[in-house]
Amino acid sequence: MKRWSIVVLLAVIGLSLTLFLNHAESRDDFKRKMYLMSPYASQVDVYELTYPSDGLQIKGFLLQPKDIKNKQLPLLVYNRGGNRDHGAVNKRTLEYLSSWAAKGYVVVTTQYRGNGGSEGVETYGGDDIHDVINLIHWAESLPYVNENKKVAIGYSRGGMMTYLLMKNDIQFDAVAVVAGITDMFQFYEQRGTEMKSVLQQLVGDPVRDYDKYTSRSVIYWSEKVNSPLLLLHGDRDKKVHHTQAQKLVQHLEKQGKEYKFIVYKGADHPIKAYFDEYNKEIDQWFTTHLNQTIEKEGAS
Repeated sequence: MKRWSIVVLLAVIGLSLTLFLNHAESRDDFKRKMYLMSPYASQVDVYELTYPSDGLQIKGFLLQPKDIKNKQLPLLVYNRGGNRDHGAVNKRTLEYLSSWAAKGYVVVTTQYRGNGGSEGVETYGGDDIHDVINLIHWAESLPYVNENKKVAIGYSRGGMMTYLLMKNDIQFDAVAVVAGITDMFQFYEQRGTEMKSVLQQLVGDPVRDYDKYTSRSVIYWSEKVNSPLLLLHGDRDKKVHHTQAQKLVQHLEKQGKEYKFIVYKGADHPIKAYFDEYNKEIDQWFTTHLNQTIEKEGAS
């Protein structure tokens, strides 16, 4: 009897070890280490990801500090702008994200379906939000990520994606949106013929497909904004007019939401002339709110 008990115990241990290794392997199977020549190369590891979302294989990236041993690091989700391969995550983007990983964040970003080698078709704020949500869930499973500490940056179309994350009940300690779309109807009306054609293909006609446009426009469901929000915009932005941010701010003010809104004089869509300044604002916004989380955890 004792002998059989030992055999059963060994079998259970073996099965547990196999399940653990398979889980680790499946997680690592998504990653391929890259070498990125950047000022942060000695501090940061960069991985290309291929991960599942709605039965599709999606391309993305993971950037993390080299020293992750016995760490519980905050997660930073970066939502890119553009459509299709215009605005795709590239070397320049990865160098920028490396600067955040060097500050101690584990950073993830996706190319979205239909883009950058991903399977599927671009939907510009439709089912592609699942690609971000599934990436977040995967990143939260990493043993060195603190799933209770999350921040997000959304740029342009990525701002819309960040609002959609909150609409899907993903909550962050803090969020920064740079030149983000809040009203797809205004975005359509103020763009030229070429972008109107792109939107017709990816989303539809704003009259015929009214619901698709409202579902992507946070000003129609601003009550879903569930995280402290930093809005940054240039007053010379010809792609996403700064009044889009102003309209959202009016809703946030009425609802008593926590936000900070900065308009940069003479700045264009990417706010290039104020790059260091606005990233310092983001850094301070994140640090302040992550520290508040730590204080709350300590008090509880």
